Amino acid sequence: MNIPRYDRGAIALHWLHAILVVGLLGWGLYMSDLPKGPERSFAIGLHKSFGVVALLVVALRLWWRLAHPVAPDPRLGALEQRLAGAGHIALYVLLVATPLAGYLSSSFTQYPMKVFGLAIPKAGWPDEALNAFFNGAHKLFAWTLLVLLVGHVAAVVIHALRGQPVLVRMLPARNRPG
Repeated sequence: MNIPRYDRGAIALHWLHAILVVGLLGWGLYMSDLPKGPERSFAIGLHKSFGVVALLVVALRLWWRLAHPVAPDPRLGALEQRLAGAGHIALYVLLVATPLAGYLSSSFTQYPMKVFGLAIPKAGWPDEALNAFFNGAHKLFAWTLLVLLVGHVAAVVIHALRGQPVLVRMLPARNRPG
């Protein structure tokens, strides 16, 4: 059976984004326990910078996915394909909403917005209530994203255990079994 695979661009963007997102989630947990001071400020600045990169990468991924569609996996039933599609949509929504909420939270502070030291425009003005709202949304989205990512990986493992190695569709060609 010929299994349709993702192209090199989709694979590269997927794994780049996976590394960024897992790193950002871990870094976010790390920095939340830091006491106020220069180390925390540096950690937050780095988190914001890579968050903007992650937002740009997800925009590129969405464009790539629309421009380069892949056929569904014929080994999956109709229900599994619908569930996978819904899961991917939920992931993409959170992959956009999480960094966007972080950006908006930062936009409503008194501090300048910088990405790797370069100033970027803010979408707001100093407003504690809006900052708190978007910061809360950012955290909620991040935790929800973490749960969905665990589910995403669990689905890959379950399919592998059932003899449906769906992961091979997202592996570089030289590392693909079979």
